[in-house]
Amino acid sequence: MTPWPAKSMYRVACTCKEASCIIGHLFGELEPLCEHCADMPDDKVTLMTENGLFLLGKELTIEGTSAFSGKRERVKLTEYGFEFEGNIEEVTQIRKARCLYYGTVHTSKEG
Repeated sequence: MTPWPAKSMYRVACTCKEASCIIGHLFGELEPLCEHCADMPDDKVTLMTENGLFLLGKELTIEGTSAFSGKRERVKLTEYGFEFEGNIEEVTQIRKARCLYYGTVHTSKEG
């Protein structure tokens, strides 16, 4: 992750599927897609709201409430992953977690 000192924005390099996982766990308004992970496309970010509305795409800006701190945070999808404005430790905590369905740990390099 690369900090942008003037804006407190971070660039997070990851695949679309990993972005789906991180963002789905990050925002309280979204549901983690763990059970659907194997069926999700690798080339698009897939998100689902608490009410079951699916969002699928590559270009999207999301602002919502952190499931960790309750504070407002923002994510903008990019060609390399996403830009994140908020407490980067929350993203780090999600990336260090073990996947309950596949038993793997996120291994994307940060840049």
